[in-house]
Amino acid sequence: MSRPRSERPSADELISTWNALGVHFLVGGESPPEAVLPPARLLAALAEQEDARLRLAIVPLLLYRPALACTVPETLSLLAEPALTRFKLFYTAAVLLQEEYAAALEKLTGQRVRLPERFSRELGVTSRGKPEARLKRLGERHRAVSGVAANWIGTYRHGAERLIRRLEWEAQWAR
Repeated sequence: MSRPRSERPSADELISTWNALGVHFLVGGESPPEAVLPPARLLAALAEQEDARLRLAIVPLLLYRPALACTVPETLSLLAEPALTRFKLFYTAAVLLQEEYAAALEKLTGQRVRLPERFSRELGVTSRGKPEARLKRLGERHRAVSGVAANWIGTYRHGAERLIRRLEWEAQWAR
């Protein structure tokens, strides 16, 4: 059964899709297999979410499945503001965190695919220097754009660190 484009997927549908991709970031996901979304629609739906936990899931999803970067042009075509800018911010956070956590991610996933840089210049974040300083600038930009005075660096890192912790647990369970 096809859903109208304007209808937003439920949290369970989003979580079911993450689970199908091997990303266990939030609990839930009791939707049937046919509810699994195509990658571009998943990324767009996450950017459109009101729930901050669901929006943050963009970061671990891209860190665990960096090959999804090939769907970014399609994802962008599905979005309007403010979700469009929100997606670019979280995508850029994933790029920077992938650089920061490269060794751990490679060890745990075996993947060497790097997310291509796409939005740093547009967001006013330099493409050079240490990830920490660039994350700080991205967080400042996120604060300015969203009007939310959150600890954006901590928010971004929470997504990455939760993914890494989960992957470490899974590796231990597999022993």
